[in-house]
Amino acid sequence: MAMESAFPHMTISEIEKRLHHTERKFRRSCDQIVLLNERLSASHFRYKKARTDERKSHRYPLRLRLAVIEGVRNMFYDYAYRQAAEAEQMRNWMAAHVIDDFLVEDAGLEVL
Repeated sequence: MAMESAFPHMTISEIEKRLHHTERKFRRSCDQIVLLNERLSASHFRYKKARTDERKSHRYPLRLRLAVIEGVRNMFYDYAYRQAAEAEQMRNWMAAHVIDDFLVEDAGLEVL
């Protein structure tokens, strides 16, 4: 997705606000991934304990819990990846346009 088609009517300050919001969503999703990894580790420990104690009735729900936590974590990974890519794309677009604007101003031309 090209940034020019995504932000044709937005000012640089609006794009900066959107970039800040996207980066904040990225950081929050990373925090959630850390929490889910901790929860996954704790559930895996419980599952291993149930397996060594041969408690078959406890293993099945724990396996289901492990699968759900891992699935949610993977979705957060995908979400965080998309947010990071979008933030990088916005940063690159802003850097290119801000540099272009400064070069045009230095040449004495009007900025449209």
